[in-house]
Amino acid sequence: MLSRTAENLYWTARYLERADSIVRLLEVAYRISLIPNTKEGYDNEWESILSTSGIKDNYLSIYKDIKKEKIELFLLFDDRNSSSVKSCINNARENIRMVRTAVTLEVWNAVNSFFYNFNDLTKKKYYSKDLPEIIDLVKRNVNLIKGTIVNTQLLNDGFDFLILGNYFERADFTARIIDVKYFILLPSTSLIGTQVDNFQWSLMLRSVSSYRAFKWAYGNSEIDYIKIIDFLILNSQCPRSLFFSVEKINHHLTRLKKIYGEKTASLTKINMLYKTLKSSTVTQILDEGLHDFLSKFIKDISSVYQSVEKKYFMTSQ
Repeated sequence: MLSRTAENLYWTARYLERADSIVRLLEVAYRISLIPNTKEGYDNEWESILSTSGIKDNYLSIYKDIKKEKIELFLLFDDRNSSSVKSCINNARENIRMVRTAVTLEVWNAVNSFFYNFNDLTKKKYYSKDLPEIIDLVKRNVNLIKGTIVNTQLLNDGFDFLILGNYFERADFTARIIDVKYFILLPSTSLIGTQVDNFQWSLMLRSVSSYRAFKWAYGNSEIDYIKIIDFLILNSQCPRSLFFSVEKINHHLTRLKKIYGEKTASLTKINMLYKTLKSSTVTQILDEGLHDFLSKFIKDISSVYQSVEKKYFMTSQ
């Protein structure tokens, strides 16, 4: 496969997953904002999602002050934000348009329809009350596209690059959202393990579509942060966990090794990360410090991508 085609497929999937991730962050803020703040509480969940997305400085350079409605517009529709949902959808469509012959007609139609459906929203005046409906539209369309890819694409190297884009983005997002919940959204360290803390964790589970899966995994036992950290980082059956994403990346890089007949630096790195997560426990993670662990994970997964980029996407390679 041509390096340009591989890169376009990868970024199509990654931008779609990023759009989905942004609305999930908005959903976290929206749900938590419905909870009455405690006396010690952190009362600006909206600012926290800018920090999570790594775009706070960009936002402040444009809007100057932190306001809920402006943050919603910035994350959903602002062309000046390269990570806005609109920008992600536009970029996904442009990437896949350039390689239309590498995807099925069904996949192209699903992406194209999503593009036009979302752009219809940009023609209307935005009201905050519309946020839940927009979140649902994005999540529904992204899931439709992913299902279409799985059910219609030939399982060749193009399929591998599509799946890699999805799980590189998901791994990064899951790590960031756990970090924000534990490090920013928690009102006070004195509330760790309390009913307020557990309720916030349960809302986060719902926002990553993992609440019911968590209940299946742990029965009707009380929700607590240790179980949720185990579920979202180490659980091999949770499709939103860090381990699950790393396992998928490892699997598809291994497939590419077989297709192209050579081992790569990216496969060596992801193998090391896979083995580290597989042998880790929640106790070890908390002893190391959850923030430090997640920061290192984000750095490691970025390093794996850089190796993928160098090997498969740069035409000089």
